[in-house]
Amino acid sequence: MDKYKEEAFIKSFLTNPRVLLCTVYRRFRGDYIDALGWTGRRFSKASAPLRVSPGLRFIKQNVPEVQILEYPLWHEYVEKLKQGWDVVGFSFYHNQIGEIREMIAEARLQGVKEIWAGNYGVLDYDIPSLVDRVFIGPAEDRIAQVFGYRVPEGEIEHPVMMAHFSYFAGIRHLTFGLLYTAHGCAFKCTFCQTPVFERHRFTINLESIERVLAYYHKMGINDIVVLDELFGVHPKLADKVTRLFARYKFRWWAQSRAALFLRYLDTWYERGLRLPSVGVESMSQSALDNVNKRQKTEEVLEFVRRTHDKLGMQRIGFSMIGYAGMTAEETIQDAIRFKQVGFDTSTVCVITPFPQTPLWDELSSKYGIFDRNYRHYRLRHLVWRHPHISPLQMQYLLKTIKAFLNRPIDVYRKGISRFIWGGLRKNPRDFLWRTFIKSPVASMLINDRKQVYL
Repeated sequence: MDKYKEEAFIKSFLTNPRVLLCTVYRRFRGDYIDALGWTGRRFSKASAPLRVSPGLRFIKQNVPEVQILEYPLWHEYVEKLKQGWDVVGFSFYHNQIGEIREMIAEARLQGVKEIWAGNYGVLDYDIPSLVDRVFIGPAEDRIAQVFGYRVPEGEIEHPVMMAHFSYFAGIRHLTFGLLYTAHGCAFKCTFCQTPVFERHRFTINLESIERVLAYYHKMGINDIVVLDELFGVHPKLADKVTRLFARYKFRWWAQSRAALFLRYLDTWYERGLRLPSVGVESMSQSALDNVNKRQKTEEVLEFVRRTHDKLGMQRIGFSMIGYAGMTAEETIQDAIRFKQVGFDTSTVCVITPFPQTPLWDELSSKYGIFDRNYRHYRLRHLVWRHPHISPLQMQYLLKTIKAFLNRPIDVYRKGISRFIWGGLRKNPRDFLWRTFIKSPVASMLINDRKQVYL
């Protein structure tokens, strides 16, 4: 939306509108996200319930005039619409567009005149024709302008966000405090939507981060998940935040590049880093270069070597299959090399082109994208014409490689035992208290859906 259209849009709201922002609806009450890469209604060894939307929490924290509705059941959504709204907005991903179409139709049916859309799903080429306004990137400032004020990027405040976690059978074992320290990514991997969606890189207000961490500590939370694309890319901020982690004795998870972890490994470990996650993608350097990953396989090997003796640390590696230059046999060999690297837990997904990414343009022009079923854009299906592998073969490869990389005996013997026995060896009394008593008890008392704004 250009400057003049933006000004006209803001002026169209002469009085404070009633704005409701929603996520996609849940199909059943127990819907969850599988921590190893699957979603669905089945027994899961590691899962997190689908209950909290970080994007909507950020908007509500900074623009309190709006109301938000996170992952409602369908009947809950319909009842909410009956309260009457000037604007209903939706935050969603590409694979959720089918459900969002239903929600938009229901909102229109109930007389809602203005429909907004945000989050990565709005990069789909059909979305602008379905809604009245599209928000690409963080929307706090643009929504605040509707109510007559501004929220500059450098002043965006962090909300309280928590997520329950289960190691198996849906039993709640702990609650993570969720945290963003920055938005955007300095790299431009061809498969990633972040450079397209978050065109500006900026950090979150540090004072608000401090308030949120203090609240997590007060609630008895021991574990923090940092949701940044690349934690550590802002060194000064990362240093201040990790000092706060150390002050509250948090254990924390973060995703970053192998090179960044290597640069700060010892300091971050002493400040509580226990679950480092690296997007390895492939152990073929040519495959990495083809998707502009800008990461060396030697850095990954060095990361695993240097973290091997870090007590209580569980290393997570992400990989992708389906590179255009690889046959099925070469894909299996790449998975074997990835297994041999020695990560404690691994995830695997199928390379999926998303709209407006360089990968979408490349695969569409060279091979063709034949599958436009939105539900297949969950990193589990081959949606383009691979030159060597059929969709059915890719399903078999995904199932086989996933089972190979995460055999239960390996995950529990090697991964979780490293976390548990390493923690016991480093500080047995503190580890037992925090892991098996304090965290589970605190988790049972925490209502993660309660909206808290500091």
